[in-house]
Amino acid sequence: MLSCTQRWIWRCVVVLVAFACAISAKIMITKVDYVSNPDYLTMSVQINNETEGSTVDVDGNLFLDVVQGVFVNIDLDSKMEGEYMTMIGTSKELCSTDEAGMDPVVPLLNEELEKFGNLSFNCPYHKGFYRMRRFRMSNDHMLVKMVPPGEYIVKMDLQHKQPNATDKVQVFKLSFYFEIS
Repeated sequence: MLSCTQRWIWRCVVVLVAFACAISAKIMITKVDYVSNPDYLTMSVQINNETEGSTVDVDGNLFLDVVQGVFVNIDLDSKMEGEYMTMIGTSKELCSTDEAGMDPVVPLLNEELEKFGNLSFNCPYHKGFYRMRRFRMSNDHMLVKMVPPGEYIVKMDLQHKQPNATDKVQVFKLSFYFEIS
């Protein structure tokens, strides 16, 4: 039979193990879909599933300079009762100097992107080669901590509007299907 002190220590150990499991979530990417506009760029995406989670490699070759009119939409969809529903969404004109409508998600993502290559959400974009190697969101990153275990899709849609044009042109669409455990 355990003494009161032993039971207390055992409970502390159980709580600490549960807490460690909660903060060491593993992100596994199960699928990626992407399409790019060949008038703007070529793009390839590779998923690397590793024991501690997934990493992503992206290669892109941009064919022209883009200094204004770049728009990004980012959505996080969660699978609930067999269907995906949007939890969080943000839209931003990346080349805008107006900080009034600044969404905090974009700078947080950009900070992580820049650690793994020369991809970013910062304008201007000059023609040339862009890459990202072994990108992963840290398990203790604020954006990861906010999301409970489950199945998700992160969708990114980048569009460009030429000066004096009325319509935006699709540059690329990217969807990452992943699980957090």
